[in-house]
Amino acid sequence: MIESINAAGIDLGRAALILALVIAVPACTDKEAQLQDASLAHAQQWFALADTGADDDENCHGLGLLKHPGVSCAQMLAFASEVDSASRQITGVTPRNCFETVCGEFVELNFSGQDLAGNEVNEMLLLKRDDGRMKTYLYRSNLLLTALGTETPSLEENDKSPQQIAYDEVVARYPGLYSYPPCYGIRPSSSNLVGELMPRDNMDVAAVDQRAQQCGDTFCLALVGNKIATLCPPGN
Repeated sequence: MIESINAAGIDLGRAALILALVIAVPACTDKEAQLQDASLAHAQQWFALADTGADDDENCHGLGLLKHPGVSCAQMLAFASEVDSASRQITGVTPRNCFETVCGEFVELNFSGQDLAGNEVNEMLLLKRDDGRMKTYLYRSNLLLTALGTETPSLEENDKSPQQIAYDEVVARYPGLYSYPPCYGIRPSSSNLVGELMPRDNMDVAAVDQRAQQCGDTFCLALVGNKIATLCPPGN
């Protein structure tokens, strides 16, 4: 992905990602542009490390590993290496002030591409910047989620609730939605429902992101029949 250099010394992989980023991301402030550029540079380096077989925990954010122990840094790198780097295209950049219960300077990057067998792959790379330094807080792809599940890879399917099964299916198909938790113990109602229900196999990720921004930290996903509801319950 990142090693291709032409005769003039231009990093073609980086140039392609920057062009895709300009197309995919609306106009933004200088600060936002700086953050996006730093995120893109880190993503480029992290995927390059994955391709070399790196497996050191130093390549991932310690707090991210602590909060999400179900998948190790080595596993995230290994699954990222299964994507054909030449096929990887950035499809979205979303700055976040918080992720789940942790607040700070986060950036979510979404990619589409193909695995080494030519199958379609969607990836989500969540970065966190501390003291000016970017680190990978979380990486998910449909390859990883299909192989390992979400946070409980050892949990048998028969032990899961219908809501958890639906949630696992949705985030495996759309890794970017992993940012939003399932609605445990919250009953969907007209007072907390945001927007229309969405089919599990035809989620509008951009619409979900927009609803989440309007809601805030309590936003979550719930199963209603065979569809997914986006809820905005009141805060504590």
